[in-house]
Amino acid sequence: MSLAGRLSRLVPDLSETLARFPIPALISVLVFIYAQLDIADIVSDGGQPGNHVYLGGAAAFLAAGAAHYFAHGRNLAKLAEVALAVLAAIVVAGLAYWDTGLRTSHLFLFAALVPLLMISGFLRPDAKQGAIWLFNLRLGLAILLAIVVGLIFAGGVSAILESLKFLFEVSIPWRSHEHVWSTAAALIAPIYGLSLAPTNLDEEVTLAHTRDTLLERGVSVLVNYVMVPIAVIYTVILHAYAVKILLNGALPEGQIGVMVTVFALGGTATWLIAWPWRETGTWLLRFFMRYWFWFTIVPVILLAIAIWERISTYGVTPDRYGIVIVAVWLALVTLYLAIRRNQADMRVLLGSFALLVLVGSTGPWGANSVSVASQFERLIGYLQADKLLTPEGKVVDQPPRLSDVNRSEIDSLIWALNNMGGLDKLAPLFAGHKDDPFATGADKWDVFSKIRTAFGLDIYTPPPEQVTFASNTPITEDFVSQGRLIGPIMTIPGNGTVAAANPQATIDGDNLIIKIGDRRWLIPVKSFLEKVKAVPTASQQQPLAYDIDTELKLIITETSGTLGDKPTLYRAVFWIILRQ
Repeated sequence: MSLAGRLSRLVPDLSETLARFPIPALISVLVFIYAQLDIADIVSDGGQPGNHVYLGGAAAFLAAGAAHYFAHGRNLAKLAEVALAVLAAIVVAGLAYWDTGLRTSHLFLFAALVPLLMISGFLRPDAKQGAIWLFNLRLGLAILLAIVVGLIFAGGVSAILESLKFLFEVSIPWRSHEHVWSTAAALIAPIYGLSLAPTNLDEEVTLAHTRDTLLERGVSVLVNYVMVPIAVIYTVILHAYAVKILLNGALPEGQIGVMVTVFALGGTATWLIAWPWRETGTWLLRFFMRYWFWFTIVPVILLAIAIWERISTYGVTPDRYGIVIVAVWLALVTLYLAIRRNQADMRVLLGSFALLVLVGSTGPWGANSVSVASQFERLIGYLQADKLLTPEGKVVDQPPRLSDVNRSEIDSLIWALNNMGGLDKLAPLFAGHKDDPFATGADKWDVFSKIRTAFGLDIYTPPPEQVTFASNTPITEDFVSQGRLIGPIMTIPGNGTVAAANPQATIDGDNLIIKIGDRRWLIPVKSFLEKVKAVPTASQQQPLAYDIDTELKLIITETSGTLGDKPTLYRAVFWIILRQ
């Protein structure tokens, strides 16, 4: 008996799954093997974080699946189908893995692959809307069941391992659970999901044949009495909000983008799910199906105004780029429906969104590239304003002290560039710098840290009125005459410290009071703090010698206080040299 026959008898769905989706199945097996070796610390990712392999594998899995469905829909030869799936998997995996160099946004990439998978089998002239709907219902159920099976497998095996450990005191390494859960995520759930993936691309949904079935009753109640009413109520709220904004003449801070994006994507998802009931549903559902996209016009206008204001003030970020895509997509869909007289094709709705997001996922026009350029331009403005750049556009050797506001802005912009993989934009600024972060071939985090150091962002600069001093090296003091060394003495307001020979030091209002026997010294707090403040900051800080008069000298080791309208000394630690 052939190997395929034996597999078919052992696991009936497996042989058919491997025959229909060989490339996604192979990707699943390879990611599973890599995960086991990764957990065992046998393989490394060549300097890349390990999740790049998993992200690349997941993206390749979806792309290969979409390619297989495209080939099925077009009735391509098996060899052409496999070649197309391999090509799609390699290209998309490369985009996900080399995200830094290609400026790829994983969020945008996966947001494009999902709708492409939903319509890839129907990119042909004779595709029926009812078939698209039924296919995606079955696809969604397959994904849901695959997740449930993966969770049950991983949870069950982990429970068995813990039971063996508890009941029989079996030594089970914690990594065993990682192996189990990675197996469920990389192998069990994907292969099981492929086995359940729908096969028929021509069968259409017919409510007459499914009436009174669990499917018809369950989905009908969901769309007629839950999803559509919520979408309609949300539409009314947004339009009322638009009236409020018009009356007040001001946009709220950072709210419109999220609200309209949820409204657009959630409403479109509701429209797609409710499609079979467009003629037989409740009057509210039929009204919604007919006019939904026309009700997006006002929110899109609000969204365009709000996002333009945010971008003009704070620049482009991947989030704002995504909101712009949603606004453009809604505008195109509304125009499309005006031409088609509200007879929407699901492939156009999903495909146009997928195409826009895919274009925005990578390349010089992508979300990350545009955002990096925008935030870099803002950073240059702050660096020039705070004189951190020379007239030739190079980073100064000694950064000046930054204001708190600009320090925070510059730091946040560098963090943003680091998160988007855009630190390389700063390389020309450091050319010829004595501490060029890019000249040593350091890793990403080391480069980021050195950039912050070069701009003085990792050095705490206290407020001008704050005084802090702490010594960390010894000091040598010559005695030219007979004297005594007393200390160390620590004092805080209202608390004197008594040591040998009964010296006493007290902070009393505006003065530091020192008593030794019958003698008494009043040292103004302001003068004391000004003396300490005048000491240059150094990495090797010696104690400060402070001559009070011919008889008394202080060797100050620690001080904290504030200058200002009312100078205040919080703490002082010092030695006393009492000359005879």
